[in-house]
Amino acid sequence: MRRTGLAIASLSVLSLALAGCVSTPPAPAQPQISVMPPKGKSYAAFQRDDQFCQTQAQQSVGYRSPGQTQTDQTVAGAAVGTLVGAAAGAAIGAAAGNAGAGAAIGAGSGLVGGAAIGSANGNANAADIQGRYDTVYAQCMTAKGNRVMGPEAPPPVVVADAPPPVYVYPRPYYWGPGVYYGPPAYYRRGWW
Repeated sequence: MRRTGLAIASLSVLSLALAGCVSTPPAPAQPQISVMPPKGKSYAAFQRDDQFCQTQAQQSVGYRSPGQTQTDQTVAGAAVGTLVGAAAGAAIGAAAGNAGAGAAIGAGSGLVGGAAIGSANGNANAADIQGRYDTVYAQCMTAKGNRVMGPEAPPPVVVADAPPPVYVYPRPYYWGPGVYYGPPAYYRRGWW
């Protein structure tokens, strides 16, 4: 019984240590698009527009950071996975006669699975926040008269056609006049 408690405690400490390593200070979202000032606009005016539009975009996403959202989702998934895995492992282990080992194995499996699922959810939420931020930022900068650059054109794709097929004709059945190397000629008896 003491080993089971020790295993669960060490697994909990490991989970908290991993969660502490993953957390980072929240950095605000930054635009991931290129914007250029129009001809004749001063750099100071462009910077004011940029600052105003970044503030508007931050407001639109609720001052959330894509990186912090991703980290929170990963940690939450790991915690929920650990709890569900420990409960399921304890239930299966109790049926097999060793609830402590089952709980420890279930908690470890749940930690790995929950962290993977939480990470995937975090990536999706971070991409959603960044996309909304970029959209609001681009709309604001365009409304201020600046030029939003489109995505870079992909490099051209060169398709090399296969060379035309080469046809090799078989050797003829005859060689020269009067010499015939094919099957014997068929002569019909009769009128010819």
